[in-house]
Amino acid sequence: MTPSVVRHETRRRWAVVAAVTLVLVSVPAVVAALPSAGESIDPARLRTLVLASAGRPYQGYAESSGSLALPELPNLADVAALFAGTTRMRAWYAGPDRYRVDTLGTAGEHDVYRLPDGEYTWDYGTNTLTELIGEPSVRLPRAGDLLPPELARRVLQAAKNDSVSTLPARRVAGVDASGLRLVPADPDTTIGQVDLWADPATGLPVRVEVTARGQQAPILSTAFQQVEQTTPVVEAPRPVLGSGFSVTSAPDVTDALGALGQAVLPNTLGGRPVASSNFGGVTGAALYGTGLAAFAVIAVPRNVGNAASDAAGKAGGVEVKLTSGSVVQLSLTPLSLAIVRSSFSRRSYLLAGTVTPDVLRTVADELSRLRRSGR
Repeated sequence: MTPSVVRHETRRRWAVVAAVTLVLVSVPAVVAALPSAGESIDPARLRTLVLASAGRPYQGYAESSGSLALPELPNLADVAALFAGTTRMRAWYAGPDRYRVDTLGTAGEHDVYRLPDGEYTWDYGTNTLTELIGEPSVRLPRAGDLLPPELARRVLQAAKNDSVSTLPARRVAGVDASGLRLVPADPDTTIGQVDLWADPATGLPVRVEVTARGQQAPILSTAFQQVEQTTPVVEAPRPVLGSGFSVTSAPDVTDALGALGQAVLPNTLGGRPVASSNFGGVTGAALYGTGLAAFAVIAVPRNVGNAASDAAGKAGGVEVKLTSGSVVQLSLTPLSLAIVRSSFSRRSYLLAGTVTPDVLRTVADELSRLRRSGR
């Protein structure tokens, strides 16, 4: 295989990864806790405290558990594992720009250090320390995104207009935590409810459960097993004798997709206005809808769409004829996926979000009728 072909195949695989990454980062992932004798506070006040808790320091050990079986895609095995199994994390959080998260696994440990001057990763399996330079516009989801404080704030920010109600207090990792339940008002979302518990004094979330509509058990839950609300010391790691060290630019997976998938997307799709155009810094990607009933649309070349269609088909996706093309749809509760191929051009579209398959089917039909200009 010639070098140019290798570069083309690598570029195509990363384009698929970038497209799915955009979906995963836009889409707002079990441990038992004893009942608490404490009292719950007003849920609206608790939501305000949680949203304002980004500056609250903590250190502790947490576990997340997910049952979202994502289809196999190139270079995405680690990401899929976050949402389909148990992830064990130890965190030291001094602030948004100074923290450390260790992901603990049977095969080793992977650490992420975030400091004001940059980011570092330490891989115990390869005994390698890497310094990352720059800030990618889109990065792959990682274990730290599933820590209770991060997930809780992300969900509440996305669904800031949905109502909340009080849940009984629970004792989680030694904290008498107040609870709230958020139930999305939009009937087209596949998220049934989000339950979370947080320290009523500081707003620090200690447990989060996400349940799909029509189900009883959470499809994603995360909770601290141990936590202390004290400020940790987080410093840059130093190479040890015999370890490797490298300096590299932070991988920006949007470079490939931005160059390959440029398109002008409509201002409205499926009756929902665009919430963010050039989503994630990518031309030809947009987020539509609001709250937890949002979906992402990414324009990609036909070969990238074919690769995504093949992956979706192997995972049980079904192909349906459209007015001017076809769509492969796959439901992985609560995530809905669709790959649209138009008869008018060689461009395809990747769709995903926490909306019903019917919504994406309507959007797919609209996209299949777009001319190459994108309108």
